[in-house]
Amino acid sequence: VEEITKEQKTVRREQDQKSKIKNQKSKSQEQMANTEELERYAELAQAYETFEKLKAQEGKMDFGDLIYNTLQLFREKPDILQQYRENFKYILVDEYQDTNYTQAELAVLLAGGHQRISVFLDDDQSIYRFRGAAVYNAMDFRHHFPDANVVVLTDNYRSKQQVLDRSYDLISHNNPDRLEIKENIEKKLTAARGAGSEPSVIW
Repeated sequence: VEEITKEQKTVRREQDQKSKIKNQKSKSQEQMANTEELERYAELAQAYETFEKLKAQEGKMDFGDLIYNTLQLFREKPDILQQYRENFKYILVDEYQDTNYTQAELAVLLAGGHQRISVFLDDDQSIYRFRGAAVYNAMDFRHHFPDANVVVLTDNYRSKQQVLDRSYDLISHNNPDRLEIKENIEKKLTAARGAGSEPSVIW
């Protein structure tokens, strides 16, 4: 019994040592990964700073600057904002689900006086979240323009009903984050081309 106990203790000590070594290696690898990530962020920050300096030196603006600086101008100079409101008496924004905060805010500012604005959107087709697009803009739109009429287009002239139904089943997995649920509207499409054949399922 003593020999078994000694052997068990020896095995346990070896296991503890291996576990400590493994944990140390894991921590070292994690520290290295964190260091590399910090270095990458520092490099990106340096590149961004250099980019901003070069634009200032050359008197240039990128796409983001055009929107941000215009937004800042309108906020600081109400007289200029009013001038542009008079120039753009009717505003239409397509693919509104792909607007980011500054783009949506620009539209809201321009239409804030006359309230003559129309936006077209389908949150199920939102594909630019990686660059800041926010479906929230669609819900916030109703806050800025409470008297806006909502028209839901459900007639489809491209696909057969079987394809539309299967697509609807698939996109419904995004519930409850879809506008159909949040805004309590019916978005299920109706095909003008008929039912069609049952789609083949490929696994």
